[in-house]
Amino acid sequence: MKSMAFDIRNLPFAGTVTPWHSVNYQRYPSVAEHLYLVALYAREIASRVYPGLSAEDQVLLYELALMHDLSEVVTGDMLSPIKRQLKTMFAPGESPIDRLEASICPDATLREPLAKSERPQCYFRMKLSDILDAMVVIKQEGKGSVAKLVEQERTAAFDVLLDQAQLECPDGEWSPAHEVREAVMSLTHVQIDEI
Repeated sequence: MKSMAFDIRNLPFAGTVTPWHSVNYQRYPSVAEHLYLVALYAREIASRVYPGLSAEDQVLLYELALMHDLSEVVTGDMLSPIKRQLKTMFAPGESPIDRLEASICPDATLREPLAKSERPQCYFRMKLSDILDAMVVIKQEGKGSVAKLVEQERTAAFDVLLDQAQLECPDGEWSPAHEVREAVMSLTHVQIDEI
C-alpha cells in the first residue's frame, strides 16, 4: 500500500472542519465524523446488498468512504447546489472545484471515477451512504425551514440514486438499502436491556 498524496499535516484538522454550512444546526459535525459514519453506513449497506463482497471491494469501499470529502479539511465544505451547477458547465473532473479538490487530495478524486466505471456497486454504496449521513445530520441537528427542505431533497436524491443503482447493478438486491435508511433515520437508541 502506498502512502496518500494528501498532505498528512492536514489530517489533525479533520475533527475541527465542519460540513453543511447551508443549514442552521444545533451542533455542526466534523468532516472526520462524516467520513467515519459514511464508512460505517457503507459497510452496513454492503453487507445487506452484496453479502459476499470481496476483500478487494471492501477495501475500495472503505477508501472511497474515508477519503471522498477529505479535501474539505483544506477548502471547507462548498455548497452542493454550486458544485452541481459547475458540473453542468464543465466536463467531468474539469470544474474549478473538481480541479481544486484533485490538487488537494488526488487519491480521492482518482478513485471515485475509477470505482464508478469499473466497480459501480462500490461507488453506489458509498454515495448512498454519503447521502444517508447528510439526511441523519439534518434530521438530528438541523433547525429551521431550510433544514426540512434539504432533508426532503436528500431523501429524493437517495431514492433516485438507489433506482440508478438497481438499473446499473442488477446483480445486487438493493432494497435492503431502504431498510438501513429507515433504521438509521429512526434516530432511536437501542437500550442495553434490548440487546
